[in-house]
Amino acid sequence: MIPMPHRRNQQLRRVGERASQGHRPAAAARRLPAVPPTRTPAAAGPARRQMPADPAGGSQAGSSQRGGLDWARRVELGAVVLGVLLSSLIAGAGIWYSNNQVSQGMRIAQEGQITDRYTKAVENLGDDAVDVRLGGIYALQRIMEDSPRDHSTIANVLGAYLRTHAVKPLKKGDSASADAIAAATVLANRDVSRDFLFVFDLSNTRLPGLEIKPRMHQMSKVVFGAQLRGAILSGVDWNGAQLRSADLREVFLEKANMSHVNFVGAQLEGAHLADSNLSHAKFNVAHLKGADLAKSDLRDADLGGAKLVNATLAMTNLASVSLFRADLTDAYLGGSNLADANLEGANLTRARMVGANLKNANLRNANLSKAVLYEADLRGAKVAVADLVKANLWSNTKLPSRLAENPQIKARIAEVENSHG
Repeated sequence: MIPMPHRRNQQLRRVGERASQGHRPAAAARRLPAVPPTRTPAAAGPARRQMPADPAGGSQAGSSQRGGLDWARRVELGAVVLGVLLSSLIAGAGIWYSNNQVSQGMRIAQEGQITDRYTKAVENLGDDAVDVRLGGIYALQRIMEDSPRDHSTIANVLGAYLRTHAVKPLKKGDSASADAIAAATVLANRDVSRDFLFVFDLSNTRLPGLEIKPRMHQMSKVVFGAQLRGAILSGVDWNGAQLRSADLREVFLEKANMSHVNFVGAQLEGAHLADSNLSHAKFNVAHLKGADLAKSDLRDADLGGAKLVNATLAMTNLASVSLFRADLTDAYLGGSNLADANLEGANLTRARMVGANLKNANLRNANLSKAVLYEADLRGAKVAVADLVKANLWSNTKLPSRLAENPQIKARIAEVENSHG
């Protein structure tokens, strides 16, 4: 029998061995106090750093979870921005549509207003009172300025008005009525850039004393006169009209009465003035290049300084006309009457004056280089030998006796006739 002390020792030894091997008697485990787990301090080593709490209340996880939440936020933000943009676009489209509707309504209202104004103005043209007719004319002028699309229509209405109301013969000394003058002035001062298909036709109208004052452009300082380029003015009676600096290029003025008209500084290039009464008219420094003045009456007209290059003045009455320093280069003056005309200092280079009447004409210092004087009559003309020998002379050229016997003149006649066979 094992003694009690020895048995007790064996039991204690077995308990110690079990304790060293991690086994603890249930009773001993129950008797040991619970020890809380030890927390590692933050500075104790490279332990994992605790993430901050999630805004929603939970703790934030690793990098993969953090990335997923950022992408979701981006999607959410993009949706918000897209919503704002769409809202802005829809709002802008609504505003544009509203403005467009308002503008369209205003245009319709404006067009309706212009139509009403036009109707009333045209009605006024048929009134018996001259002041009412004047009001209608100026109302139409205002519409022309406000509505470019109606420019041609109104211009045609005013032209028709003049062709109807300004064609009756006037008594001697009478002038055109105030409404006719006003309508012609409105047409002459119109904005030609808006003419489109409008043709300025005032043929056979009678507007004596018509005055279209030149205007100066505020920006360019250029002077503009009556805008009559290409106008049809055949058979008109505009006796004594004031057309200074007017644009009369390519105008048709055949068989017209333009006596005493002021054309000073006017542009008449290519104008058709054949068979017209231009007596006493003033053409000082006017541009008449290529103009046709055949068979016209230019008695006592003033063409001083006028540009008549290549102009046609065949069979034209230029008696006592002033052509002082005028440019008649290549002009055709066949059969013209230049008796007593002042051609001092004029440029007659290559001018064709076949059969022209130059009796008593003043040709001092005139440039007669290659001028054709076949059958021309220069008897009594004031011309120097040095100037005359530059012209083409023939034996049938009628010269003053003092010049006919001049040796230089005879030599020149022989030279020309020999050169022409």
